[in-house]
Amino acid sequence: MKYKKIKSIDQYNEYCNIHESLVIEGSFKNVDELELLEILIEDYDKRIMEGKLKILNPVELLKSLLRDSNLSQNDLAKNIGISRQLLSDILNYRRNISKEVTMKLASFFSMSQEAFSRKYELKGNTEQVAES
Repeated sequence: MKYKKIKSIDQYNEYCNIHESLVIEGSFKNVDELELLEILIEDYDKRIMEGKLKILNPVELLKSLLRDSNLSQNDLAKNIGISRQLLSDILNYRRNISKEVTMKLASFFSMSQEAFSRKYELKGNTEQVAES
């Protein structure tokens, strides 16, 4: 079998490079191969993200997503339609992630809303909070 379930970051990168080459090639003879690579890559992404969800609070997850996607705070704020100050306050644990922002983040990053609505502690606040 040419392709197998992705089990390492090196294998993931290799499959992403092959996928990119096939897309650039633009040949219709590779459609099945292209689709299989997409399924394997998406499966790996999902498994890795589920692991992050178990260990990261919503703010840490958001910071990780920003790093992984090479997005600036300004770009994210603009893309999801919130102020830069609100996003900064969230990332610095000064504000809760509201239900509205939770929905926008989940939609933008193609994730479940639960990822951004789990409990976490605000800076200088001893009580656990999730959303306002």
